[in-house]
Amino acid sequence: MTDLDTITAFNELIETSLDTERGFRAASEEAYHAELKELLKDCARDSAHAATELQAAVRSMGGRPEEIGTTASSLGRGWLHLKALALGRDEGAILDEVERFEHDAERRYEHALGVDMPQEMHALVQRQYESLRRHHQDLRGMRQRYSLH
Repeated sequence: MTDLDTITAFNELIETSLDTERGFRAASEEAYHAELKELLKDCARDSAHAATELQAAVRSMGGRPEEIGTTASSLGRGWLHLKALALGRDEGAILDEVERFEHDAERRYEHALGVDMPQEMHALVQRQYESLRRHHQDLRGMRQRYSLH
């Protein structure tokens, strides 16, 4: 275990958190059910908070934290807006896109949980992963509630 391994894993999670935060915000702008809009905004806030926590952890280890997401996420947000316009703000399609980047985020967190790191850092990643999973379940529930397929 080295701090460099942990910093690298955390910087990947920072990118992921910043990407998902922006994706959730874009999705909330396209949604029309008030409850779904609010859930997406909550997810965005939690993702932004996760990135802030991870950035602080990287700094505490003497590293330089990532500050921006990936270019691919910008393209994905643009695609989300175009798809929503083309499909008439179809919330099912919006949720499809949200779940796609949620799956990617879960995969990245699972990878980070496999990195040998100090216990307190592992606990941070585990807590954020569990929050991400809860949001994913809430979004699935929203899909069922509004019969969005």
